[in-house]
Amino acid sequence: MITVNEIYKQYAGKHALNGLSFSAENGSVLGFIGPNGAGKSTAMRIICGVMPPTSGTVRVSGIEMNENPRAAREKIGYLPENAPLYTGMNVTAFLRYCGGMRGLSGKSLDCAVAESVEKCRLHDVLHEELDALSKGFRRRVCLAQAIMHKPENLVLDEPTDGLDPDQKREIRTLIREIREHSAVIVSTHILEEIDAVCDSVLAIRGGYRVFYGSTAQFRALDPNDGVIVLRFDSYSEEPFRNLKEIELLSVERREENGMEIRLKTLSGTTSGAIASAVNAASANGLKLIGFEQRSGRLEDVFAGLASPAQKKEAEACITE
Repeated sequence: MITVNEIYKQYAGKHALNGLSFSAENGSVLGFIGPNGAGKSTAMRIICGVMPPTSGTVRVSGIEMNENPRAAREKIGYLPENAPLYTGMNVTAFLRYCGGMRGLSGKSLDCAVAESVEKCRLHDVLHEELDALSKGFRRRVCLAQAIMHKPENLVLDEPTDGLDPDQKREIRTLIREIREHSAVIVSTHILEEIDAVCDSVLAIRGGYRVFYGSTAQFRALDPNDGVIVLRFDSYSEEPFRNLKEIELLSVERREENGMEIRLKTLSGTTSGAIASAVNAASANGLKLIGFEQRSGRLEDVFAGLASPAQKKEAEACITE
């Protein structure tokens, strides 16, 4: 488990992080999102003990980073956004070197290298030099070094950057496997990662936390999340006005005298709300010709979130 409490980071009088607090639980994946320059990479470096915060605390598996950084770092696997690779080494030599730095040796080192190679699908490049690898393979080598000591906590900064679709699927599958025994933080600007692997979301803008909760709660911030759209062959609003199971959002005429209604369920199940609306329509001579249920768009939700600083600027403009 990783617990972050009120961390600030200041550079030359400017705050890169402003009182950031959150936790990543064992058995879960936290998606850490934000635009470029929001402070994600700074937060990752602080969490992993690469740099200290200006103030605030980070606890890793119950160990406070400021008080015992070496013990805390031993509990973390870290994949930086631009992870350095040693040119002149091949993949096997690099992984053995990283394992040695983690205190592994002998059979334990051999097993750790073999397992990380298997999980990251590196068999075909074991003897190739690092500077000759494609960007995708470089990323996978960096991930292999992050997981080879089986850390209790894993911090991944843009883990699928530069990977092709098949490689992305493999890495996402690996993250799901790792979550079973670890707390995982995935920092990304690619919102499809949130859908693919994350249980919860931490969103920041300008160093401020603007959302922290489950992925479902994040998606539900979009007003279109859960909206049911029904299309009928003719037009009449009357059947839907007094239905207790639904909230009628809109009624629109369509071509050839048809109509489209948008609604949300007020109680019970989605199927129950659809059945209630369709039965009422049928009783009034309307025939259902199509339906869909819409999900909230993560891009739209995030675009609508403003930092405290942005809110103050907007309020100032309104006042003026």
